[in-house]
Amino acid sequence: RRRQPGIVVFQESKVEVCDKRFMKRLWEVCHRRWVCLSSIGRVGGILVIWDEKVISHCETLVGEFSLSVRFRNLDNTEWWLTRGYGPNRPARRKDLWEELYGLSGLCSPNWCLGKDFNVVRKSSEKLNGIRTIRGMRDFDLFIKDCELVDLPLCNTRFTWSNLQENLVCCRLDRFLFSMGWEGFF
Repeated sequence: RRRQPGIVVFQESKVEVCDKRFMKRLWEVCHRRWVCLSSIGRVGGILVIWDEKVISHCETLVGEFSLSVRFRNLDNTEWWLTRGYGPNRPARRKDLWEELYGLSGLCSPNWCLGKDFNVVRKSSEKLNGIRTIRGMRDFDLFIKDCELVDLPLCNTRFTWSNLQENLVCCRLDRFLFSMGWEGFF
């Protein structure tokens, strides 16, 4: 509330119904609009909220693993924001990469992609390391093929932990963006 952002994004919102009453309690901006990918029970959910005085909504695409929104800024520049989840089962990752390659072709040149990918890119992104596996190679190839920027984390190495005695920590969550998006912002 203090910073008055133009856009707010929640991942794993665990919200099944995003109605006006809920939104008013969440963000008291008069000209707010939103799109929501509802949770299934208490699992998942993506919520994108924006101030229509700052940016306007052009289009929404819902995929199996993502929610993408095309916005237009006050200067009429358009850009895409994609949020989503990677599948937990490695067998489903091929479907994830196909969906994201398709989005890359549609959303370029101004695209920002933030996801819980459920796969690491390098063995150094998992506590105690792991050998290189196909999912890691596919993820790295996707980033390179789509010419996306992958910023390093600051002040931490990991974004997820199992919080168990046999500790597992990984970098599963990240924002990637196109060169056009980087130049624009």
